[in-house]
This record gives sequence, structure tokens and C-alpha cells, in this order.
Amino acid sequence: MSDGGTAGQDRAGGGGRRLLGFLLAVLAVAVVPLTAEVLRHRLPDRLPMHWNTADVVDATSSLTNSVTGYTIGAAAGAVLAAVGVLPLGLRWQLRRWLITIGAAVAGFVAGIWLTTVALSVDVLDPTRAPAPSWHIPALMVGVTGWTVLAYAACGQPPAGPAADGRPAAELPRVPLPADGAGWTEQTSVSRTGLWILAPLLLLAGVLAVWINVWVASPVLLTVALVMLLLVNRLTIDRQGIHIGFGPFGWPRISVPAREVVGAVQTTVRVSEWGGWGYRYHPDTRGRGLITRSGPGIRVQLSGGRYLVLTTREPQTAAGLVNTIADLADR
Repeated sequence: MSDGGTAGQDRAGGGGRRLLGFLLAVLAVAVVPLTAEVLRHRLPDRLPMHWNTADVVDATSSLTNSVTGYTIGAAAGAVLAAVGVLPLGLRWQLRRWLITIGAAVAGFVAGIWLTTVALSVDVLDPTRAPAPSWHIPALMVGVTGWTVLAYAACGQPPAGPAADGRPAAELPRVPLPADGAGWTEQTSVSRTGLWILAPLLLLAGVLAVWINVWVASPVLLTVALVMLLLVNRLTIDRQGIHIGFGPFGWPRISVPAREVVGAVQTTVRVSEWGGWGYRYHPDTRGRGLITRSGPGIRVQLSGGRYLVLTTREPQTAAGLVNTIADLADR
């Protein structure tokens, strides 16, 4: 995926793919009443709503109220996704995140419903329904997959306009590697950023001790996912700048060389970006891969956009970016 275009381009194109992402949210909503209707004769009149720490059901709800509540909850996610599809003049990236988050919410609610149904099928007394165990991590894995699917369904963002001219002569240049493979640097978030995960690990420990390990599993899965995404791979080759996330380098964000105006060294401050990771600047024009405060580069892009990258070798990275901008077809 590219890094996206200007505001005008972000508002255009890709409607069919975005509609596909929205339909995933709608499908999640439809799962609730459909499964209720198909399994109605195998479900008790009331469904379990909550289990206490002793794994005993301590709250139930009528089947009708349960179906209504879960349907409304999932529909709230679909409404959010619909905002990303409607022609409201929103930027492409914002549209994609609205659709992705909406589908995730709808999928999560539908997943809780399916878990409740699975534990209630052929149970005569809802207060004797077994407590969820492996169902919890399965739910988290399923929702994660559903979210990734919705994100991918939105397709590629529109390309940005080509930059006018070449980088200024006074900007540094560094030759590309002779093997043509490009230059790569793997980065991770600083120790300060990793400390943010400590409260989550503490929470997981408390849940595992006081309730059970299954209840703690969603927190542990979240920590594992965050740690994977905190590993980033920055690559600069003749085609452009590429940022890969996680051990497999996906998702991957690319900025074509034709969109580069020029690159200079800069000092990155985490406080200016509101945290670590792939960030959007409050001015709406800037994006950045922020892994720590310190040396980095600022890449000026066409349309007034810019990209800030934390790197251990800012002089090399800036020189390579200017070189690929010189070689780019415009």
C-alpha cells in the first residue's frame, strides 16, 4: 500500500473496495439474528450473560433481549463503517480506519454472541452453562483476523501527485547499494516505550491468578501483538521508501520515489507525535515512523505532505532518499 495522496485524491476512487470492507461489518451484524433463528429450538429461553470468578453464571437475559442487544451492538460498528463509505469528503486513510474499526467492533460483538450461543446450545438451565475457556483466545484470534480482512478489503490508497523537479543540489546524496537490493534498517521502540506494556502484563498476571488463564489470554495476546508490531523494517530502494511492520513485514506502507521532493536530517521528538509507532501528526500533513526521540530524517513529499522517520543513520538515509528522488520517473 502507498502512503496515500492529497486530500482531493483521498476523497476519490476506491469506492468499490471500501464497500467490500463495509459489507464485512454488515455480515457480522447479520450473523446474530441468523444464528438465533437457525438454533432457536436448541437454545434455552434465557441465555447466560455473565460468569463470576467461580465460573458460575450470575446473570441471564431473555433470548429476545439478547438477540436485540447483540444486534444493536454489532450494528453500531456497521454504522461507523458506513461513515467511511459515504461521500462525506473524508481523507482516504480516515475512511479506511473508520471501516476497519467499524468491522472490528461488529465482529467482536458477533464473536461474543457466537461464544454465548456455543456455550448455551442444548443447555436446559442457563445458570448451568459452562464458563468460556479456550473460547476467549479463539474469539480474540478470530476478531484479529476479521479486522485484518476488513483493512485489506479497502484496497490500495490513491497515489499521490508526482513531485515537481528534483531535490535541491545542496541536499546530501548517497549511492544506492550495487546489488540493487536497497538499504534496510530494522528498528524497534525504545525501552521507555516498552515499559508501557508493563501494566498490561501485570493485569494479565492478576487475571490469571484470581480468575483463570483463559480470562487473562486476551491481554497476553494483545501484548504479543503489540510487541510484534513494535518491530519495524525501514527499506529504501529505487522504487521508494518502504515501512514493514512485524516479523513478516506486513502490513507494509510505501512511498513511491516519484512523490519525494527531498530529505534532510532532523531531530525526532516523541512528544510532538503523541507516542511511538506509525503516527499521524496533528497538522494532518505529516506521518512518521517514531521509535524513539533522537536522530531521524524528514522527507518532504508532493502536495505539502511530509514523512518523518527515526533512524540510526540519518545522513545515509537522507542521502539515499535524495538519490532515489533524482532517479525517479516523473
